[in-house]
Amino acid sequence: MEFTLLEAKTMMNWHMVTDSEMVHLSLPQRFFEYAQAYRNAASALCLTMTSEDEACIWPNATVVMLLAAHATELFIKGAILARDPTAMIEHHRIDDLSVEYRKRFPEPSFEWDIPFKTEWPDIAKAEIEALKKTVPIPSILYRYPVGKGGEEWNGAFGFEPNSFIGVLGQLKRDFDRIKVQIT
Repeated sequence: MEFTLLEAKTMMNWHMVTDSEMVHLSLPQRFFEYAQAYRNAASALCLTMTSEDEACIWPNATVVMLLAAHATELFIKGAILARDPTAMIEHHRIDDLSVEYRKRFPEPSFEWDIPFKTEWPDIAKAEIEALKKTVPIPSILYRYPVGKGGEEWNGAFGFEPNSFIGVLGQLKRDFDRIKVQIT
């Protein structure tokens, strides 16, 4: 059996990682730690996309966006649970989580431009509710190449990694700023 130099080096330097470092943390802290890890992974792949042409492909773009969206979702859930441990937030809709976050954190110091929210300017409330039922949530849209039944996603999609690095940097700064106030 042949191994690359990197594989051989990796096998010689095993580092067992377990969940034992997490068991002493509160539930909100666990959400924050996972949010940070997902954001870090999004940032690492996004940086690779900015420097390696062969990595700058749509599947990688969707992975970056999925990881960043999931980081956002988990961070909001952690914050909500820090203020209200009984909150029922067992869904993945960032728009709805954002509303719950803002109810619990109205103070100006907790304000942030939450990414992956859908904006509905100049549309009637009834029409918004109807549209919400047809728009896939990021955790579905970015996870699968097509919708149910193999149907193409409805919309035009694009991604520019150099500009998204800035979004990920701001996400980190917002996470750090808000988390320090909560924990």
